[in-house]
Amino acid sequence: MSLVIQKEVPSIIIITGLLCALCVYAGGKIRQADPYEKPTGIVFGALWLIEWVDGMVASVVRPTYVERMGPYIGTLALYLVCANLSGLFAFNAPTQNLSVTLSLGVITWVLIQRAAFKTNGVLGYFKGLFEPIPLLALGNIVGKFSPLISMSMRLFGNVLSGSIIMSLIYTGCNVLSDLLLGWLGLPFNVFGVVLAPVFHAYFDVFSGFIQMYIFISLTMAFVSNELGDE
Repeated sequence: MSLVIQKEVPSIIIITGLLCALCVYAGGKIRQADPYEKPTGIVFGALWLIEWVDGMVASVVRPTYVERMGPYIGTLALYLVCANLSGLFAFNAPTQNLSVTLSLGVITWVLIQRAAFKTNGVLGYFKGLFEPIPLLALGNIVGKFSPLISMSMRLFGNVLSGSIIMSLIYTGCNVLSDLLLGWLGLPFNVFGVVLAPVFHAYFDVFSGFIQMYIFISLTMAFVSNELGDE
């Protein structure tokens, strides 16, 4: 039996280590900061991220859940942005690995079920699986697990497809350059230089932020739906 290390594992370790070091450094700076001085640098960035996340949790879920969900949503947003943008730095994006997106989906799914148990109680939770009629129990059970599958597969599929499309674009640019290099006398792959930044801006930067926002928004929306009216 041979041990096979998937290509995304080094990226996962490096990104996780850098984010942990960044958080420790930012925490030290925040503890040393003067509360009466205007925040700057990493302190300003950390405070902006916290305010942005807390504002979203308060508006989508409810204000009383800011302290409970805020740290998870903030960590999730920071990790997903770094993971999705890592392809710009010649890394294999961790979110191209289904194990990573499925793990994040499992955490979100546990939060959703926890909110459902808290709102309905144990008996109410299982009773709801047979409503409005017992014949719909199978559909209700599938519906309980659908967020886990849909969220993990959506993130995985979008990031992986963007990586595949970029590989095809680079291959096409190389082919065009080889065909026209002698005819036009081009000293380098001009097609890759011109086209690659444009497509990277969409498939890595724009799509990376959008996929992060969709994942955290769905997390908050699903939890909010299970909580019901306050």
